Amino acid sequence: MQSLNISSSALRGIQYALDNTANNMANLETAGYKRRAASFSELLADSMNEQPALDRENRNSPVGLRMGSGARLGMTKLDMAQGSMKPTDVPTDLMIQGEGFFMVGSQMRDANGVMKEEFLMTRNGNFHLEYNNYFNGFVLVAPTGHILLGENGSPIVIGEDEIRDFEVSEDGYIAANGNPTFERIGLWKSDNPDQLKQIGENLYDPELQEGQDPADVFTSSWDNMIATIRQGALEASNVNMQEEMSQLVNIQRAYQLNSRAIGISDQMMSIATSIRSR
Repeated sequence: MQSLNISSSALRGIQYALDNTANNMANLETAGYKRRAASFSELLADSMNEQPALDRENRNSPVGLRMGSGARLGMTKLDMAQGSMKPTDVPTDLMIQGEGFFMVGSQMRDANGVMKEEFLMTRNGNFHLEYNNYFNGFVLVAPTGHILLGENGSPIVIGEDEIRDFEVSEDGYIAANGNPTFERIGLWKSDNPDQLKQIGENLYDPELQEGQDPADVFTSSWDNMIATIRQGALEASNVNMQEEMSQLVNIQRAYQLNSRAIGISDQMMSIATSIRSR
């Protein structure tokens, strides 16, 4: 029974690892996507210490026979390695070079119909300009419909009737039609990106409390000078197809091994049952 439990738990973990690899490969062309690497951890292990004294003589390893219970998927760690640059020559396409996330926001109604602000983080700089009647000006909108926020946590609003020329400096300051707007794009660094909740569409939920300032939780990339912005380019996904294919082969071999182990364990139990019934 122990061998069945070990192999079945391993199969569950391998299935999760396969899903993770498939998700990485599906986002090969997603701008700003960060791959996740699966890591396994051991389940509860026991030790049998009641062994003959002869076995304990001249032994370098710890006393006892260690018996494991299998393995499980411990975590999927976010790989924050920089993706390659993909030039687009679109003025509103922005690429983060270094550490940090864009902060985007929107207003939504909760289950009680009360308007609440939603703050999310992303590395996807594929924005476009859109006139917003509520803010009475142009705002930068993400593909998901969220509005890009400045370093003060408020939406970046460009108070121009028409934008013919749009510029973003390396340190995040915006100019429209040759005039400085004194608006600066906010870039925020998370000390532990794995704590960010991935919610799909290349967005991460920082889980800020209502009214909480991002500066209370995250570090500004501008203050530490650990990032710059490249206008007219996007950050490509950091997924390596060769590495993912190699991981896929390893997962397939591990799946075959544990499937075979379950089959052998079943045969052994059948033989033991048939001998006992005689």
